[in-house]
Amino acid sequence: MAALAAAWAYQRLRPSSANRTSQIPTYTVPTRLQRWDFSHPNSKWLLVVFTSKTCSTCAAVATAAQQLANDSLAVTEVEYSRHQALHNRYDISAVPLTVLVDNTGLVIASLAGPATATELADIYNSARTSGR
Repeated sequence: MAALAAAWAYQRLRPSSANRTSQIPTYTVPTRLQRWDFSHPNSKWLLVVFTSKTCSTCAAVATAAQQLANDSLAVTEVEYSRHQALHNRYDISAVPLTVLVDNTGLVIASLAGPATATELADIYNSARTSGR
């Protein structure tokens, strides 16, 4: 009987699996973007930085991304208050979220959270040299 009472108490006191998983932050990353939703839809590569004015690290990521813009790589910041429809369309639930998109609209790489120009350049150069 004591074992049964202990098992019952354990079940009542331990967090449910729903509570445990809800504590883990999650976010979604689109797998494809419609290139015409963004400036320079015909560039070979597109680096999109989803941001928000209320995000403390977003401006630095957008600035770092802009440093990489060149003839083959278009960089676009998509700020929530100005482009809420795009955030909703692509189910963006966390910012900053940076995605690298090829010329067909396929998301090749993504990075959530703070990022430096060096980190973003590494992602771009890796995709570019992989033959995509």
